Amino acid sequence: MKRGVLIALLVIVIVFVFIILAAGFIYLQFTQEPVIPDNSYLKIDLAGNIEDFEDSFMAGGAPTVKDLFFQINRAKIDPRIKGIIVKISYLNTGLAKCRDIGELLREFSDSGKPVAAYIEAGGIREYYLASFADKVFMFKGGDLFLRGLASEAIFLKNTLSKLGISAEMLHIGEYKTAANMFTEEGMTPYHREAIQTLLDDVFDSTLAEIAKNRNIDRKTIDAIFEESPYANKAYLDAKLIDKAIYEDEIFAELDGTDSTVDFSVYKETTAPVPFHGLQNIAVIFATGEIQSGKSGGKSLFSDTVLGSESLVRQLKAVRKNKSVVAVVLRVDSPGGSALASEVMRRETELLAKEKPLVISMSDLAASGGYWISMSAQKILSAPQTITGSIGVVSGKFVMKDFYSKIGINKEILKTTEYADIFSDYKPFTPAEREKIVAMMNVFYKKFIGLVANNRNMKEDEVDKIARGRVWAGSRALELKLVDQIGGLSDSISEARTLAKIAPEEKVGIIIYPKEKSFLEYLMGLVQAKIQNPMAIDIVAQMDKYKKFFPALILPYRIAIY
Repeated sequence: MKRGVLIALLVIVIVFVFIILAAGFIYLQFTQEPVIPDNSYLKIDLAGNIEDFEDSFMAGGAPTVKDLFFQINRAKIDPRIKGIIVKISYLNTGLAKCRDIGELLREFSDSGKPVAAYIEAGGIREYYLASFADKVFMFKGGDLFLRGLASEAIFLKNTLSKLGISAEMLHIGEYKTAANMFTEEGMTPYHREAIQTLLDDVFDSTLAEIAKNRNIDRKTIDAIFEESPYANKAYLDAKLIDKAIYEDEIFAELDGTDSTVDFSVYKETTAPVPFHGLQNIAVIFATGEIQSGKSGGKSLFSDTVLGSESLVRQLKAVRKNKSVVAVVLRVDSPGGSALASEVMRRETELLAKEKPLVISMSDLAASGGYWISMSAQKILSAPQTITGSIGVVSGKFVMKDFYSKIGINKEILKTTEYADIFSDYKPFTPAEREKIVAMMNVFYKKFIGLVANNRNMKEDEVDKIARGRVWAGSRALELKLVDQIGGLSDSISEARTLAKIAPEEKVGIIIYPKEKSFLEYLMGLVQAKIQNPMAIDIVAQMDKYKKFFPALILPYRIAIY
């Protein structure tokens, strides 16, 4: 009996030890850092959409601006990394983000390490980003289409009319054309003027930087883009491209070294640490359509939601953190809820009273995105940033005829005259319209007043450049809506200067929001009771939009092609 018990105990101990060893082996497999060979090139693949920031475990793996900022700064001081090879193909991101990434590559090159760009396919965005590299190669069997910029606007008034739907939309500012796609059959003169000016300014600043980056006469650049697309030889002759090669020939064009490490692998390593010090600068990414509540999920008009509750919590955290001496708020937002925007702006105002606050504008910082930026000591934007849109829009869709077509009837009971003001079963009465316009004017005047106060301007000066109009960052600088042209790195440098940190002193960077772990991601799904995290609840979203009118939202999205 005793012998059997001993054997059983021995088996249990052996099994237990085996489990411990197996668990340890598995742990090491998942936690052991990859080995980075000496004299390696960091290979970065850029294609599709590039976001400023992704906090989800399920983000996908495409590099973000945050990833690129941190890892390129690491590689700059990493003795194992010899240079960078960036492969670029069919980007679906704004020119402002392209510029930010390009500036990171330029800063890396300035450290004495080479940067080579390889364009597999694309047009102006892909080439503009590549132009920041020391060498620009293109796929020998591919085509480069360096055309100008174009924008298309869709108008749905007649389509909605056929369905029995009419749009009752109101706006403050003749350029506040957010609802025009629902109320007009084509562009109004104001709509056309604003879009054309924006395209011209963005195009001009982009070509100017390409000429500077490649050290080519601007007239040559203009001529190329005016007559493009060309055969590849024309781009080579104009020195826009250094050489047309195949990807496997890149190393022969550099120094013969063929050791590379993929960006995704390099991210798994921790040393060296590029930013550390007793004093810290916090960088907060504010990305998405502005709504009340928590950030995350999707909206009808934007890929992501920027929740006032989440951003306020982050702003309060850095305000109370004594190790944080300055803050950079990175804004990439078309705006949204006026209420949520004001909640965020108030918190930035409180923060700016205690610590230097610098705004770094990404592709979009318009309407509500501009509203939350106003209280900062400095505002920086790219020349191509879409900003401004100081105006207000409100309204509703009247669905009565549509409901009738599909056999639905509604009856309305109410306790006060205006209780059903946003009902989709009737148009606004003259009295209701007057009430809404009065409320919108209050918001607009407050917007104008806040801009005037924070930008040291007179209210009538602001009104002339407001009225819902959007501006490119280059023009916004002339109009005093921003202080300086620059990207994320420039904004951090400006924050450092405002915090009076000595040039020789090292400083840490703390990034918000924190990335979610796999467990946090799962818990979020459970708490939200989400069946499909990629789905949008149309009814719930429309209900939100009813609640946040009047709205501070960008009049349109510009697709560059």
